[in-house]
Amino acid sequence: MNDTMNEITAFSPFGGRLVLEEVKGAQERANVPENSIETKAGDDRSMYVYVPASGCPDAKQTQVVMFLRDGADEASAQAAMKEYGLDALAEKEHFVLAFPNPRQSGWSERDAEDMDYLSRCFMALPQGKGKVGGFIGMIFYIGGSPSAGALLLAMSARRPLNVAGVLLSELPADYSIPQDGVNAPQVAYLCGGAARAADYFGKVNGVTGADARPLEHAVLYTSPVNPNVRHIVSELPFSAQEAVRAWDMLFCKARRWSNDTYGTYQKRTDFTARGFVAHVNDPGLGVNEGFAHTWYEYVPPRLRGSKEKAPLVFYFHGIGCVPLYGAEQSGWHDIADRENFIVVYPKPARNKAWNIWDEPGMPSDQAFVLALLEHMKRTYAIDESRVYISGFSMGGMMTNALACAYPELFAAAAPCNGFNSGYLVPASEMWTMLRKMPTGRGLPDGPSEPVTRTRVRADAKKAAFAYRMPLIQNSGLLDGTWPAAQDDPFKRLASFDYWKTYNNIPLTPYEPAAACESGLTADETFYDCADGRFLHHRWFSRDEGKPALFEVVLAKRMPHALDLRQLELAWQFMKRFSRGKDGSLHIDP
Repeated sequence: MNDTMNEITAFSPFGGRLVLEEVKGAQERANVPENSIETKAGDDRSMYVYVPASGCPDAKQTQVVMFLRDGADEASAQAAMKEYGLDALAEKEHFVLAFPNPRQSGWSERDAEDMDYLSRCFMALPQGKGKVGGFIGMIFYIGGSPSAGALLLAMSARRPLNVAGVLLSELPADYSIPQDGVNAPQVAYLCGGAARAADYFGKVNGVTGADARPLEHAVLYTSPVNPNVRHIVSELPFSAQEAVRAWDMLFCKARRWSNDTYGTYQKRTDFTARGFVAHVNDPGLGVNEGFAHTWYEYVPPRLRGSKEKAPLVFYFHGIGCVPLYGAEQSGWHDIADRENFIVVYPKPARNKAWNIWDEPGMPSDQAFVLALLEHMKRTYAIDESRVYISGFSMGGMMTNALACAYPELFAAAAPCNGFNSGYLVPASEMWTMLRKMPTGRGLPDGPSEPVTRTRVRADAKKAAFAYRMPLIQNSGLLDGTWPAAQDDPFKRLASFDYWKTYNNIPLTPYEPAAACESGLTADETFYDCADGRFLHHRWFSRDEGKPALFEVVLAKRMPHALDLRQLELAWQFMKRFSRGKDGSLHIDP
């Protein structure tokens, strides 16, 4: 899927050439927000890498294809690349192509070091000469020999989280399917020489003959549980044509998000085909001294050209990310198609990090959002009483900041995995952490204002009017430590108490409850959705009618990530609220 709306921003000085890269054995972890990977230390090794001269999107939107061959020299990598047309495919589809080098003894499915090494290859990409990385949930492996196929099948069986998809060309004649796998779903393409693994993939993907669709010289199987989990069994030997079919039908269609023990496959979005509208480096908002801001708009087909007023949802992506990544992560546009509202995905002004404090010396992202809201109202028929905000990680912090600083504009909020730091924490306390990341470049020198402008603005608004702000906070039970401590650096408990007080909800001493994993005590606590994954807390205001104005939803088995169902729950919560012109809150029964 060559979607031209994914902006091409990453170019390598060695683009269009095979380059030998070092893979350090000492590297055990890549700590990149929403793109982290851990493995074990091992031997220093190497790989050959081809970054397309045509460039790649942001790393969070870039796919990686690793081809395992039996040779360890440049000639064997070059031969495989040309025979299977992988360089031409990489140039067209803008993915990074890597050729890990086997040890002299070859690949071994019994050697955990080979699996660890493949993870270290991914970590080495952005640090190498090529300077272009990819996303951990979009690593696709091709086994170009029987031993390589055996290793990749063992890896997908035992360590599926870091294997978004596999193409197996052959398996050893005496190979036995692993019996110690975790039975996690797996996207896979099996060529003629590996077709005997079909029963294994049918089992882990939960498919039967009823889930099969004939193709030319192949059969496509789709999981009845998750339609994004698919595998193809081909009669044909591996060839350039089979590589293209695997890419077109499987590899470009899904990504594996690290939001559960073994991740979850979600469909990739073709933004151009869906009708997204891009504003890239657009100075037209006339804010921040003419700064060229970026944002993406989505209007469901039923609303295009309509004068019917519709709700609007803002979604703010996490630190180090880009808007279209946030769109795929959250799926707000899919909910919009069903529920008839408009979505906008903005990008922060500076280095992919939101100015949640409205700190001077940096462009004001809050002013950007206000100007963008006015633009959306001029461009589309927006129901001004039903404007909602949501975001992930630092985007969740931005959601919190806007909710308290501009309660007159927003009817409800759904922050995810980010809390009210823009109100509670002076900017310089977070700058120490941010300066260790690429997003920390260009931060102002010296201390920040001791009381953030977000806090000053929020306190003034609240003092002038008894605003209420319905807010549903999402997070994961593996994101930080639960029960949370009072000195929690993420300010979770302080954030919860802020919104309870704001919404006239009684505060009670925090005494971790043994009844549930979070330790929180609420007016209502229950497990949500059919599989009971979500620990749902609800608190009621003392206002007339005792409305539920603050909720916390925590996903079991989830680290710093999102489950799409959390956004579904968020919409069901938010859509009941609207904002009057006088600032009052209206609640649908």
